[in-house]
Amino acid sequence: MPKLRTLRLATLDDAIAEIERLRDHGYTPRGRWSLSQMSDHLTKVMRVGMDGSMPRLPWLARKMVWPLARWTLWRGAMISGAPAPKPVLPAEARDDESAIDRCLATLAEARDRREPIPPYVLLDGLTLDDWKRLMVIHAQHHLRFLEPTPTSTPQVAAQSTRSNRA
Repeated sequence: MPKLRTLRLATLDDAIAEIERLRDHGYTPRGRWSLSQMSDHLTKVMRVGMDGSMPRLPWLARKMVWPLARWTLWRGAMISGAPAPKPVLPAEARDDESAIDRCLATLAEARDRREPIPPYVLLDGLTLDDWKRLMVIHAQHHLRFLEPTPTSTPQVAAQSTRSNRA
């Protein structure tokens, strides 16, 4: 597996900004999915949380997942390699601008959500704030597989910063 970049997102707004940056400035994929495919997957996972549109795991399975979820929240990172359930796998289309737009809209909807989420598919007792944090960590997990195209720093900004310090 190629070396992945370190990415630390703190909020859903950070995830929105990172997706916009990758969309607008380009990237090199370090995994199998494009930005469109990741966006489609992230949207599907968030919709499950906001709409309760997927059957819940059995009670015992939900209890067994809870320690891993707590560890993920504490660590701020997900374990790689776990297969995604078929209903949330991305579409085959590698370049679909509308998938990115849907993801950005869903991230904004999740950010602005104030009412509790329905009983979550994987866990019992997940608070809205913990769910939002999990969605940030999930986005961070996938987006680190996309290496942003380097952008040059504007010389004007660099010069004005230096002159302000003098």
